[in-house]
Amino acid sequence: MTWCAMGGLLLPIAFFLHSLSPLLSDNFFYDAWLSRQSAPPSADILIVAIDEPSLQTLGRWPWSRDVHAQLIEQLDMAGVQSIVLDILLVEASRYPEEDALLANAMQDHGNVYLPSAVLSEYLSQDGMPGVLMPTAPLLSSAKGVGHINVALDADGVARSVKLSELREGRTLPQLMAIVAESEWASDKRVEWPSTPIRIPFRGPAGSYATVSYKDVLMGYVPESLLRDRTVLVGMTALGLGDRYNVSLLSPGLMPGVEIHAHLLDALRSETYIRNVDSWLGASLASVPIIVLMLLAWWLRFQYLLVVVVLLSVSVLLASLVALGFRWWWPPSASLIALCIAFFTIVWQSQAALLAWFKRELELLYQEPSILPFREPGNIRSEGGKLYQQSQALEFALGRIVEGRRFILDAMHSLPLPIFVLNKKGEVLLANKKAMVICWEAGQSVIDHIEKLPSVLTFEEHQGFSSLWPPQFGDISDISSVKAGGLCTDNKGRTYRFEMGELSSTTHSVAGGWLIWLVDLTSDIEAETQRSSMLSFLSHDMKAPQARALALLEAQKDPASAVSQTTFYQYLDQCLTMGLGMINDFIDLTRVKSFVFDKEFVLFEDVVMEVLDQVYPIAKVKNIKVVSDLQDEDGAPVMGDKGYLARAAFNLIENAVKYTPSGGDVKVLVFKETEWVVLQVSDNGVGIMPEYIDSIFESFQRGDEGEMAKGHGLGLALVKAVADKHDGLVNCESEFGKGSRFTMKLPYCALD
Repeated sequence: MTWCAMGGLLLPIAFFLHSLSPLLSDNFFYDAWLSRQSAPPSADILIVAIDEPSLQTLGRWPWSRDVHAQLIEQLDMAGVQSIVLDILLVEASRYPEEDALLANAMQDHGNVYLPSAVLSEYLSQDGMPGVLMPTAPLLSSAKGVGHINVALDADGVARSVKLSELREGRTLPQLMAIVAESEWASDKRVEWPSTPIRIPFRGPAGSYATVSYKDVLMGYVPESLLRDRTVLVGMTALGLGDRYNVSLLSPGLMPGVEIHAHLLDALRSETYIRNVDSWLGASLASVPIIVLMLLAWWLRFQYLLVVVVLLSVSVLLASLVALGFRWWWPPSASLIALCIAFFTIVWQSQAALLAWFKRELELLYQEPSILPFREPGNIRSEGGKLYQQSQALEFALGRIVEGRRFILDAMHSLPLPIFVLNKKGEVLLANKKAMVICWEAGQSVIDHIEKLPSVLTFEEHQGFSSLWPPQFGDISDISSVKAGGLCTDNKGRTYRFEMGELSSTTHSVAGGWLIWLVDLTSDIEAETQRSSMLSFLSHDMKAPQARALALLEAQKDPASAVSQTTFYQYLDQCLTMGLGMINDFIDLTRVKSFVFDKEFVLFEDVVMEVLDQVYPIAKVKNIKVVSDLQDEDGAPVMGDKGYLARAAFNLIENAVKYTPSGGDVKVLVFKETEWVVLQVSDNGVGIMPEYIDSIFESFQRGDEGEMAKGHGLGLALVKAVADKHDGLVNCESEFGKGSRFTMKLPYCALD
């Protein structure tokens, strides 16, 4: 209904604007385009100008008619084809013999044309005749008589002529039309337009060949220049003849006789320009309006300005193409109507948008708020309608944004990884905890998670591998899902998988699933640690005490008793071993449980003290310990000196322990970029490949046979000390050829 109303308003506007043509802009377009389409003037048209030199030679105007008779005789002798006297001879001469001489000269040539004066309807009132014809002798001798009126547009520019004028009940043709018809074959008849035509000027003033009246009269002009030409005789001197502005782009004035030359050229070649019928032009002016409205509706108001620009260019091109086919259709009415239509559509769109805003805001205010907002009391009372709507929209958007932020912040603040899925198993939302899991899994984009199976690995015995993504025939059949199953991520962390049905009233998400993961990694690690500790206590720590008790029982029996020295030596070994295991266990527990008091330490000094402690052990086994401390600054680090010494001792003592007698142990300390490196190498028994990855874990030992006995706490202590100091520790070993342990600590630069 609205579009029909707009069409009913805009189409009459287009018709009305076209009725105002020609507008100044239309005349400018016409002159500009016509100047680029002009053809060269015909070479057989010659103008004999009554110019200033002729007036100086022949005297003041008017001249006697025998002078004109002499001119016609000269032109006749030169062999001109036609002569047009653009001179009004509507009054009889004071000397009848002069009219007779001129009439005889005209009759002798046979192709002389005279103009008549056709007065305007206003001047022909009060008893004055509407048409002033040449005198009787001249009228009878002329080949043809016609009017020479030129129509002026509203801007005072001569662009059009009427090919016929109706006065006193008779139709008088235009003089140039008579001349053009006389030059055609006798069997050719042309139906001239009844409406005014436009003259396609072929150039500015002076485009046609022109000779002076006096030069022709005195025989100065060669006959070869005059032969077979159509000669137009008219006034060009200032102050005598009619002169017109023929273009907005040309500042000069053109004499009337030259305008007639342009008109004659157009009539002979039938290149004159017709005006499009007013009704047809108005209908064409309304076509872009209809196209604009259809495109605006089809494109949903997108690219509206581009469409208007393209339609405007199309209108200009259509007018230019029509002018190329010799039809003039003014484009300004369509251009102005397009602008009016554009602003009307924009205004209507804004009005519809404001109405839609109002309805949507009213619905939004009816929705329950997430947070306790209060609507400002002055929104509906201050300013205009647009201001009120903008303020209400700003408040509503603020409420939505704050509510959204609150929901997201609350979701991200939850301590559990949470996923929101649709019915297809696609992830719709995930909090920060869940995104961290996906990022650690190698996904480059963490703003949105698409699939859950690429992140988590479900234990098949729990039944989850067969139910993903969750699909059920009945949404209420959620009880069939085995909640509480276990799954792991790419980092090896273990979670308990929980899920529940998600119901929603929104149309975009019709139900789904809420997934949350309970991190059981620390619980499982604690359980593993507890199992290992129980095994350690029940086996490794029990063994020394059991041997000591067995030794005491054996000592009671004289048959199995050993010497007192041997007895105390064995008993001391058992108790020392048990005490060492207890100390190592306590140290490892303290390293993992307490925070170190770090201080500035020269690590080379720590290693040197450790080497002094290890030396007696190596001496007993005949093992050569070679040290190389390369850092000039003493390898400064920040750490706990006691625990750093214990870690270094464990690495070096471990190498001595598992190196056979006569072997070598190399100890290096050096700086590597931002690290202080302790490297301990031996040529001992080495470690089997399957044990390398687990030797730094608690209660784990490599299989070195009978070379040495251990309880799996020494290297675990080294790993714990390195971790507490933000360092690294690793092992490279080849079974049977030796091992190399490397511990790296952050370098502390000296100020």
